[in-house]
Amino acid sequence: MSVFSVVSSFFKRRLLQPVLNLLQQGMTPHKLALTVAIGTVVGIVPAFGVTTITSTAIAARLRVNIAATVLVSYLVQPLQLLLAIPFIKAGIYLFGLSELKLSFGEMSAMFRADWLEALNKLWKANLAGVSAWALLALPMGGVLYLLMLPLFKVVLPVRQEAKV
Repeated sequence: MSVFSVVSSFFKRRLLQPVLNLLQQGMTPHKLALTVAIGTVVGIVPAFGVTTITSTAIAARLRVNIAATVLVSYLVQPLQLLLAIPFIKAGIYLFGLSELKLSFGEMSAMFRADWLEALNKLWKANLAGVSAWALLALPMGGVLYLLMLPLFKVVLPVRQEAKV
């Protein structure tokens, strides 16, 4: 068995099949677009470890599929890693925290000098990043919803409503 077939099998089993199962659950295009938008926006929050709780709470409040929302948030977590530093830098810029430097060497020097002060500065930087994300979350979610809705209207099968 080749490496390619093992990787292909893994992605089909762990990524493609769960998404196809979601499409076959009878969700409406509106609910599925909302689920994808919520899961994506919450999945890229630059605070590690809060996506499951946050996406579960929002999905429960908006009455969309919780498992699907959490799945989408997990699928976009590589984007969370890629976007964490840009969100933090945007937050530092927005809130005027220009004294914070985020290079590895500078962070190492901060921890060697005073690790409590370093944690305090990095906590503030992360909070600024989460704030920058929060400012962009609603517009990003709205745009993503509006982009996904027509796509899901085309892709999802039309459900026959029971006539009374």
